[in-house]
Amino acid sequence: LEQLRDELYPEWKTPTKAVSIYASGSKKAEMLMLPMLTCFRRIGQAQLLRRMIRFELGRCSRIDAKTLLQSVSTLNASILSSENPFEESPPELKKFCDMSLAVGLGDPLQTVFMATDPLEGLPVLLLLCVIAYVPKLSYNAMFGSLSKNKSGYPIDGWPLIAGISTLLKQFHPSYSKSFLAYIGQFVRVSVAACFERKQVRKDVASQLTEDLRSMLVLVNQFCDISSIPKSALHEHIPQYLMEMCSDL
Repeated sequence: LEQLRDELYPEWKTPTKAVSIYASGSKKAEMLMLPMLTCFRRIGQAQLLRRMIRFELGRCSRIDAKTLLQSVSTLNASILSSENPFEESPPELKKFCDMSLAVGLGDPLQTVFMATDPLEGLPVLLLLCVIAYVPKLSYNAMFGSLSKNKSGYPIDGWPLIAGISTLLKQFHPSYSKSFLAYIGQFVRVSVAACFERKQVRKDVASQLTEDLRSMLVLVNQFCDISSIPKSALHEHIPQYLMEMCSDL
């Protein structure tokens, strides 16, 4: 991973022989891809279920417990605006957290579950995982998300994205920025390869553009679910490039 990071550095620049670099890195990390997919799929499904339950609790509390919801929301705002939000005793804070969960406050996808040690190669490894599984996904307009190309694939778009987002939430925000930078670099390399291969067969070109669309959908939905502003994404993938890829 360290060698791959050095070859792709800096992220804003298109590396020489980029296609062979990605192919070599994917081959070396091939044994890790299926366990990572299983992990992301399980975490993502659990997080999406938690989000749906939280949404239902919030909807019910707005209808049946307006006073309680407003009281908990006001108390939450006052605690967060105080100079020392942790001055309350642990039992009282736990009781307040339970009440917040009961009325559906908060977003499970923004939860930090544990303190983590630095893993410098994580964004590169996530990039290889995305590169490996994006060709197995395509955009489904009916669901507004990525779905598997074949029924036998054990993969779906939103659980994968939610799992990656949850993992990156456990680390410093710079990890998410680095992940976006690597995705942007890969998109730019793919676009350059698409226009350089003028003699490429039509079916190969069609598959390449389909993978680009899937990658752009994935990174857009990742930003949405991670509450990352689109301006941060456009630092690595210019908006005109995204529009051009969507029209390919």
